[in-house]
Amino acid sequence: MVESKTAYAVVAEKIRRKILDGTFAPGSRLPSDADLREAYAVGQSTIREALRTLSSEHLVRSVRGVNGGTFVTIPTVGHLGSQLEVGVTLLASSDSISIDDLMEIRHVTEVPAAGYAASRRTDEDLDKLRNSDPSLRSEESSFSSHSTFHQQIVEAAHNPLLEVVTIPLFNALQNIVGEANAAANIGSSVSHDHSALFDAIVRRDSMEAMSLMRRHLDSVSDYYRSRGL
Repeated sequence: MVESKTAYAVVAEKIRRKILDGTFAPGSRLPSDADLREAYAVGQSTIREALRTLSSEHLVRSVRGVNGGTFVTIPTVGHLGSQLEVGVTLLASSDSISIDDLMEIRHVTEVPAAGYAASRRTDEDLDKLRNSDPSLRSEESSFSSHSTFHQQIVEAAHNPLLEVVTIPLFNALQNIVGEANAAANIGSSVSHDHSALFDAIVRRDSMEAMSLMRRHLDSVSDYYRSRGL
């Protein structure tokens, strides 16, 4: 019988592997605590701690009641994204990564996202883009609206993995920089860039959309450097 201070971590790792290799599929119920105790030759406290560890990693969730038990979590884009946002923000806050590092990744993800958005966008996507930034309607815009505009472009690319990676990085950058230093404060320059990007997406001009996004992000990077960020 395996019992030690790290026994629960060993069991958690074995269950984690079965989740990741598909043995325990998303949405499925794990074996009962009794079956897990028998399978891993450990006590109830070890199983409880192992499941608590997996729950803290959002890999499993507990459901009470007659049909309850411990179930493998079904991941969502929003949930995965929020985890990445928290992790990246903490890394940047500890000076493990820089603003330039984050902007480089924005170039890697948002430039192709703009191209995909231009080729794949729907009329509904255009409505969301148009409504996301008041500057597209010749009205005064804000920090939050500029942020929403970028998120809508990524969503218009219709690739969930792009959303998982790109939107959290963008949000993490804004968390670190703060609204007082946000690129929205460039003012008319951002509004002009967004208007040109919107027009390219309307025309389904993927190459132009990518070129405009690249130039826009270059301007934002220069702005942050000028602020000493």
